[in-house]
Amino acid sequence: MQSTDRQHRLEQLRLREAAGILTEQEKAELLAIFAELDAEEAEALKPAKEKSEKLQEEKAALEEMVLQLQDIVTEHKQLLTDARAYLTQLQSKRELFANKYFGF
Repeated sequence: MQSTDRQHRLEQLRLREAAGILTEQEKAELLAIFAELDAEEAEALKPAKEKSEKLQEEKAALEEMVLQLQDIVTEHKQLLTDARAYLTQLQSKRELFANKYFGF
């Protein structure tokens, strides 16, 4: 059934339904039209749904990557803190040696 014909028939059936004069055959026809519309809507939404699912997967992957990068940043900060502490310790030892052996 063409879209305009179907829409016109749907309107007729809805009016008959509202008036309470819908036959069993018309009820079945109305349900069939709704089923067709639902199927068409599902088909029309399919690409958007697939894209949404793909974007959700990409988002999850990016969130995992963010967590990994945050761990790397935390570890690098700790390495930098450790390196600075070690450097300070080496500078102190060098100063002690310099004072002990060279009198600086």
